[in-house]
Amino acid sequence: MYDIYAYLRHQMNSSLFIAKRLIDKSSTRFTKVIIKIAVATIALGLVVMICANSVINGFQNEIRNKIFGFWGHIHINDSKITRNYETIPIDTDSRLVDSIMNIGQLSLVDNLTGKELETNGGVRHVQSYAFCPGILNRAKVFEAIFMKGISTDADEDALRSFLKEGELITFNDSTQSRELIISEITAKRMEVKLGDKLIINFVKDRKVLKKSFSINGIYKTGLEEYDQKFAFCDQKVVQEVLGWDSNQITGYEVFLDDIQDAGILSDIIYEEYLPTGLFSETIQEKRPNIFEWLDLLNINERIIIMLMIIVSMINMITVILIFILDRSHMIGVLKSVGYEDWTVRKIFLFQSIWILLRGMMWGNIVALILLFIQKYGEIIKLDEASYYLSVAPVSFSLMQILLINLITIIVTSLAMIIPTYIVTKIKPIKVLEFT
Repeated sequence: MYDIYAYLRHQMNSSLFIAKRLIDKSSTRFTKVIIKIAVATIALGLVVMICANSVINGFQNEIRNKIFGFWGHIHINDSKITRNYETIPIDTDSRLVDSIMNIGQLSLVDNLTGKELETNGGVRHVQSYAFCPGILNRAKVFEAIFMKGISTDADEDALRSFLKEGELITFNDSTQSRELIISEITAKRMEVKLGDKLIINFVKDRKVLKKSFSINGIYKTGLEEYDQKFAFCDQKVVQEVLGWDSNQITGYEVFLDDIQDAGILSDIIYEEYLPTGLFSETIQEKRPNIFEWLDLLNINERIIIMLMIIVSMINMITVILIFILDRSHMIGVLKSVGYEDWTVRKIFLFQSIWILLRGMMWGNIVALILLFIQKYGEIIKLDEASYYLSVAPVSFSLMQILLINLITIIVTSLAMIIPTYIVTKIKPIKVLEFT
């Protein structure tokens, strides 16, 4: 048994030794050029894969953060609401809010599968909101708008992240605040700036109710669909226009510690916390279109990675074939002195794996340098009207980069075994008779 082990180790060591010598001293200038091209191709393919993965992750994260910052992660509304922006009031319930706010990290068992589930966090914040349609009016210019009424329980950090100019609304317990926050798009269309007065027309009991507001802030999410439609005001204004009591709202927005918990926590809130007549759903369920579009980017990423791996496979297969043809005389000599086919094949496999690893090393280095330059230098700009972002975002995960490297190594190495089969077809007597 020991003799067999020693023999296999000798075969492995000899194959590795010869492969090292071939790498250090390529026989021709042509072979040296082929090695350099192979290394560059592998590096370029890996750069494309890592950058594509990081940019797509960054793009998805930035868009999701904007949507969740604007809407929260989970909405609680009247169960009779069947369409977006419908205004069916629910009563405020401080005990319900307190109980939901106390939801922390949970460990539970799925009743259907029996699997143990654990959330990454809990509920971070709960705030009320109310909707009301209106029409902006200034100098014979009219603009339809949805007024989103907020109150003292609003998440100031989330609002401030969108604020480009001015300040947040100042609330008063006894009176309505007539301060208004509009989007940058709306401000340009209405030709107004901070401090200007703006008239908003509301329809109440088939009559037009006019209210004057002072522009206290200008926000910008970059999501044109929202920037064109919404303005923020005191919740008391919306309640008065709709004829609601001071304890009636459209619903609650729930902000979570981790977006991944939205589905689980939404079900838990609905099943265990909400009274009859209320319903909870995630923002992905309520406004699925943009999230479906973001998920489609994952398909693009997979296609890019697949194409780059195929290119790497073809590149390395071509390199091995060139190596074998260039070293056909050496193959004949080795086989004539007793080397087995598999031992000879391993020489070219080791040589090619070294080229693959070298190319991947340079690919990782270049990719990380480019990503850091874009992350902190913001070199690549985007058309915000088309992409919702002004700068190409990057978000790289060490685990995902390692996974891309691992997949590339495994798939490409397995593909390299195929062309080495040509070694078995080389007959020593035919190769050596011409030398």
